[in-house]
Amino acid sequence: MWLAELSLSGFRNLREQNLEFDQRANLLFGPNGGGKTNLLEAIAVLASGRSFRTIQDSQMLGFEAPHFRIAGKAKSQTHRTYNARVYYSPAERKHYFLDKKEISKRTLFSGWLPVSVFLLDDRRMISGPPAQRRAFLDDAVGKISRTYRFLMHEFHRVLAQRNALLKRNSTAEEFGVWEERMAELAADIWQRRGEYWKKFNSHFVEMSRRFLPQNELRLEYLQSVTADYLTALERGRETDRRFSHTRLGPHRDDFRILLNARPLRSFGSYGQQRMAALTLALAEAETALSAGRQPIYLMDDVAAELDNVNTKLLFDLASAKGQLFYAAAQPPRVDGKRFHVKAGKIKPV
Repeated sequence: MWLAELSLSGFRNLREQNLEFDQRANLLFGPNGGGKTNLLEAIAVLASGRSFRTIQDSQMLGFEAPHFRIAGKAKSQTHRTYNARVYYSPAERKHYFLDKKEISKRTLFSGWLPVSVFLLDDRRMISGPPAQRRAFLDDAVGKISRTYRFLMHEFHRVLAQRNALLKRNSTAEEFGVWEERMAELAADIWQRRGEYWKKFNSHFVEMSRRFLPQNELRLEYLQSVTADYLTALERGRETDRRFSHTRLGPHRDDFRILLNARPLRSFGSYGQQRMAALTLALAEAETALSAGRQPIYLMDDVAAELDNVNTKLLFDLASAKGQLFYAAAQPPRVDGKRFHVKAGKIKPV
């Protein structure tokens, strides 16, 4: 898959415009604040329905713009064309369209176009809260499995029903109906996560040896439930009532990175955490590629603090295996289509 065309209006500082991209590399350069990261963000929103910078849709709305609209055309290796659109206004909220059909939920829309985001300081994947790592994993699995996206959507719907029961004087029979369904969905989710995790972990080990050859990095999945999930739900009802939410399940899992057998978030340096975050993103892209989903790499000046060897390795990996969008003040020495971005205007040069 590669993004061939993009149409924008009302998004951050970007002017209304239509763009055509190169199948391999697209290099965005220009002064800081010109809109380079905004363009990467717009592509991410088109692909997943969600920004990598904010959870507030209103923050992506351009100054005095009544709405924003992002539309794009992507092409597959089999020459199939996909048309997608994301629309948002404060009054109508956000709407998703794929091939002229409206998709009701973001979780069902996300992943139609497999993008991998690389940020200059993306250490939040290492040191941030578990929710960020869960979102990373769910998005990664969802890119290669529409069934997984449906399962997660359904699980959260059922989870909301059980949480509502916790806040009132509900009977055991009422709990039983929803808990049985939760246990069925959770079993399927954990199975699919486990299958993905084996492949992802293998690619992570491979990438970590390339970028951090002097250290041993290892991933460890932290599942919130190790016993029978249905039994755990039943036994945990009273405690869950006090907290007014369900404390155990796929929505509470986490993972961590071990650096030489110690938690990276506690014992790793700034540079090691940055390289580990880069390795996570590369491993995710490699896993998508091995599943037949050619990734789109969105890179925001990630090579700024890399040495020459790792910079060349990074660009060689990205340009050889998928479509690259790279944003920096100065364009790197990489073949590709160049775009000058200044004051929201994106001009091919």
